[in-house]
Amino acid sequence: MPQYTFKHAVWHEEEGVGSTSFRKYLPENDKMHNWIDKSINPAVNILHTHTVDRGKESLWGSLIYKQSETSKGSREVFHFYISSNVFVTSKINFEQDSDLNKDEILRQMENASSSIEIMMIILGEMVASILHKIDRFEERLHDLLWAIKEHNNKKTLGEIETIRHEILLWKHLIMGFQEIKMAIEETFGKDVIDQIEYRRTATRIERCVMLVNSYEDEVNNMVDIENVVANYRGNEIMKTLTVLTTLFTPVMAWGALWGMNFENMPELKWKFGYLGSVLIILGSTFILYLYLRQKGWMGDILQSIGKSTGRKK
Repeated sequence: MPQYTFKHAVWHEEEGVGSTSFRKYLPENDKMHNWIDKSINPAVNILHTHTVDRGKESLWGSLIYKQSETSKGSREVFHFYISSNVFVTSKINFEQDSDLNKDEILRQMENASSSIEIMMIILGEMVASILHKIDRFEERLHDLLWAIKEHNNKKTLGEIETIRHEILLWKHLIMGFQEIKMAIEETFGKDVIDQIEYRRTATRIERCVMLVNSYEDEVNNMVDIENVVANYRGNEIMKTLTVLTTLFTPVMAWGALWGMNFENMPELKWKFGYLGSVLIILGSTFILYLYLRQKGWMGDILQSIGKSTGRKK
């Protein structure tokens, strides 16, 4: 597999973490074998540090840098081992991601002052690829923001949940980059944070975190708006049904009373019994309507509350 030699470092890009060509660069210890056994297709990020021997610190692990939004098992994993004098990684599929330009990455590595900077360049370009995808994601979020105002329905709520799931995936991806950034400083000391590629990638990661957190807040606000509208509509429906049921109570009550089949019912022999019953039903319904109106239960609930507040002032 390719070996890229630069002014101050060498990058070995091997086929996979389980291959012989990859393993020959790794030291022999139990942690390393455990990592190799678990890193064939990990579902989560794996990260180990070795800081026992001063001057021989090393860092290795597996980073999920791409995850499909629709398939749980469809992911791209980056395996790496880095020390002060050795940097070896698994093969990166540059061809499958148009945002990862291999020629530009190699040209940028020419000025790297150490293998750690080469590692940070790779991580930085992976984060840049995520940022480009987030930019396209932002267009969908903008459309959804206006869809809530114009077409607030079940379909819109489903789109909100889809967007929220994607944001959680972004956060999960960025978390792995954040952990590696912190582990590099932990393993190799504070001198690495003065290197330009470390600072550039660290800032890029922070920018990505800021965007994802901001989008998450926006989606949460969308959900709150959706819940408020749904609750208000539900309350309006229940209020309408309650008012209608109450208004028709006199009709049902008087109808049930005069619908009885007892022999001794004087009203049945009244000359104007039918007209009287209609007037009684209409009158009691009207009185009930006036009572509900006086209580403020016939109009807009929010409007009635506002009027009540105004009277108190």
